[in-house]
Amino acid sequence: MKRKILFSTATEVNQGQGYFPQDIRRLYNVPEYLTGSGQAIGILEFSNGYSESDARQFWGLHGIAVSNVTFVSVDGTRNDGGTSPDDEEASLDLQWAGAIAPQAELIVYEANAGETFATFAEAVIATLRYVLNDTTYQPSVLSISYGDAEASFDQDSLLQISELLTQLDQKGVTVCISSGDQGAYGMHDTRGVPERHADAPASVPSAVAVGGTHLNPDGSESAWTYYGPQNGGATGGGFSDIFQKPSYQTSLNGSGRGLPDVSLNADPATGYQIIFQGQPAIVGGTSVSCPVFAGIVALLNERRAQLGRPPIQNLTSLLYTYAATLPYRDITVGNNSFNGVIGYQAVPGWDACTGFGSIDAAAFIEQLAEVDVAAPGPQPQSPPPVGSGPIVLPKPRSQYPIVRVLATIQTVEADEDVRGVHHHRLLLRDVHVLAIRGADPSIVKGYAFVAIRYGDDEGLQGPIPGLQAGHSIELQGEYIPQNDTYPSVGNPGDPVIHFVHHPIGFVVYEGRTYE
Repeated sequence: MKRKILFSTATEVNQGQGYFPQDIRRLYNVPEYLTGSGQAIGILEFSNGYSESDARQFWGLHGIAVSNVTFVSVDGTRNDGGTSPDDEEASLDLQWAGAIAPQAELIVYEANAGETFATFAEAVIATLRYVLNDTTYQPSVLSISYGDAEASFDQDSLLQISELLTQLDQKGVTVCISSGDQGAYGMHDTRGVPERHADAPASVPSAVAVGGTHLNPDGSESAWTYYGPQNGGATGGGFSDIFQKPSYQTSLNGSGRGLPDVSLNADPATGYQIIFQGQPAIVGGTSVSCPVFAGIVALLNERRAQLGRPPIQNLTSLLYTYAATLPYRDITVGNNSFNGVIGYQAVPGWDACTGFGSIDAAAFIEQLAEVDVAAPGPQPQSPPPVGSGPIVLPKPRSQYPIVRVLATIQTVEADEDVRGVHHHRLLLRDVHVLAIRGADPSIVKGYAFVAIRYGDDEGLQGPIPGLQAGHSIELQGEYIPQNDTYPSVGNPGDPVIHFVHHPIGFVVYEGRTYE
């Protein structure tokens, strides 16, 4: 569950000392006119403490005046002061987030990871809930450098994490998560089955999954690829077996959420300098690229505040929406093969190796500083899992079967308002049965009508934003065959999927669940 810190015994930069903050700021064009002032960066740590004196030594060595560091214990776990060999994790997270956004308040949220993946997931959930309700520090971005293959976690825990990340995103808290250091193999335990695994919780659709590159001193980059003991790993990437492909990735191959989204330097052979227990060290891994990107997001939110705008929301989706114009530095060399598992190749455009590549931070910030964030809609939850076991449906409330389908929206009609109760009215095509209870799947036609109730106690909390023809939608409700349908506004006589709101149904649209 913890990232294995990747130290370098030799590096190609600064006469073997690793990249300094001024190098990374220059090579990624991090603007000097932004410092993170007015922002707070939440750094989530699990059974890893830090030494503030080490951090102050590092920042002082490079002429960086960091504003403030605050330790917050979520469950009573103490900061051990960076005395454990495992504390390099918290040290590099803290030192490099501060190197990028020195005037942001750095909040270290600490919880006990326990000894199992189950206890680690519980710690993550507890910490995210704590941050969601934190009215004292109110960070606008979180950095999480922990995780492992999705298969290591209980599915329900990942869905809870996904729901919490979605709620944080709606509050204007961007969550950045390392995509992993074991390439397409994705597991810390190299004795596992040699097959591809996506890293969790980076695979959560509302997280910004941050991968890794090899950054040369001239600014050119390739995928962080395993070549030998000096590198020690490869950038994590792949496709989720738990989370469906979100709408922002509809143009990509693969059936699940693809990651990473972006990448920054992570190869220990072109590693970062830190101070640990009073001595300089060189580290790599997506454990460092993640807090660096989180620092850039803090600068973005500072710039938005200067323009009178709220913190960025839906950043993961925006990375794809504006892919044609954002200043990505596309990575087209390398792959993420690791531990005998053939990985994904870096190719032009997005790939499951480096995502869209790295960024020109100044241009990235200026473009997204002008983006309007959508007004909050109904409280969404994480998408239901796919490909991970049978779907259990509730009992029918009438003689009609319960069905769960995936379909394409053919037509979006004007909403119906009957005595203050609102309904989205849709015609569906390409209806595909995912599960059915109470009948044979053959009764379900390839087309249907649905009216999704919202705005009262029996329906959804509010309207579903952005319903559009041609987009995929998933529904669960009662299926009323064509011969039994009742006349209604907008229905040309198609079968009806009924009660997709209360008490047995739900709707999944653009990676979010509404119920």
